[in-house]
Amino acid sequence: MRKKLVRFCLILIALLILQGCEIDNMFNFGSKTTYVHHFPEEQSPALTEFMNNYILMSLVEKLFKENKTLIFADAIRNHTDKTMLYYEHTEEQMEQYYKPILNAKEPYDILRNLRSTDKVEKELLTRIKDPFNYSLPVLAMEENNQLRIKTTLNEKVLDLPKLMKEYGVKKTDEIEFDLLECKDNYFILEISDYSVETFKEEKLFLTLFIKKDLSEIVISEWFDESIQEKLNEGELDSFLRDFQQIGESDRYVFLYGRTIIDTETKKIVKINEEDYLSNDGQYIYINGAKDKLEDGIQKIQTIENYAARNEVYEIEYKLNYKEIAKELDFATSGFGIKSGIGLADINYFNENYIVLSLTYKGRVVGTAGSINVLIDFQKNKQKPTFYLVDLGIASISQIR
Repeated sequence: MRKKLVRFCLILIALLILQGCEIDNMFNFGSKTTYVHHFPEEQSPALTEFMNNYILMSLVEKLFKENKTLIFADAIRNHTDKTMLYYEHTEEQMEQYYKPILNAKEPYDILRNLRSTDKVEKELLTRIKDPFNYSLPVLAMEENNQLRIKTTLNEKVLDLPKLMKEYGVKKTDEIEFDLLECKDNYFILEISDYSVETFKEEKLFLTLFIKKDLSEIVISEWFDESIQEKLNEGELDSFLRDFQQIGESDRYVFLYGRTIIDTETKKIVKINEEDYLSNDGQYIYINGAKDKLEDGIQKIQTIENYAARNEVYEIEYKLNYKEIAKELDFATSGFGIKSGIGLADINYFNENYIVLSLTYKGRVVGTAGSINVLIDFQKNKQKPTFYLVDLGIASISQIR
């Protein structure tokens, strides 16, 4: 009887192992991961998009692309900046600009040089002299917080203290204005008033939705609850059809890099705190925003499937911290099944590219090493290529 029981248990264990192997093979989880120990050798659309994002981060705000030219608004601003400046560069210029980093085994110093503000301004960005060539609004703050707006269709001076009286804005306040978004029929401004504290004991941030003919202006505080109130009251109805559409269904729209709206229900799609929204608003990385990204099977959904709360995934891939540490010969604190990972964050996430920052614990104290991982899905979404390079991009936890 005992022999039969042992035989049965062995058979059951074998079946479970085989089943696990079949599942792994189904999703390519059992196949060998491709690790590359240098920066990508060739340029690609997804790599160029990442380099554009990282090199220009905090310097300028990307507005749109016209043909093969990218248009930006000034992003380094404070209350002393009275006009809005615009810049441009072509895709070919960016490709030539970051060419020196291709195939580099130690790209950290090269990337740091590419991000130099002086170098970017001299060799990459060109100031747009006539904003009307790209249908951009001309914006100028005059005395007593009077904001002059001129478009190709109209011109108007906004008396901000009068327009925003209910929020406590005054003529003497120090106000900063930024252009968050500019599309065919509208643009969005952010007004920051550092002289006013809200009931949340924060500085006042207001969002202005403005039609390009200046026929309609909607004011909202920047947080989602306030925008939802405007949606409920119907104040944004005439803007909904003009907002940037995302996804295949055209049901969802994307606002200034962080807010998704369902145009059928006129409700903001709630993104869970532990989930990570892609730069273009098209995808959600499940559990990608946790304090420490866990390894194992990673899951990514389209915004449609995420909003439907189903379990249909656009991408499923395997992330193995212990395997990466072994590739890099890191002497970590990990032993057995433990990876020795200390910090793990997503630094960049878009349709075909993810950039991670990993820091491993030392065997006794300190760290065993840090690395950036560029994950390229362009050739195979279920079996991406992992580029292991030190770009000097710190984890979110280290930045905090």
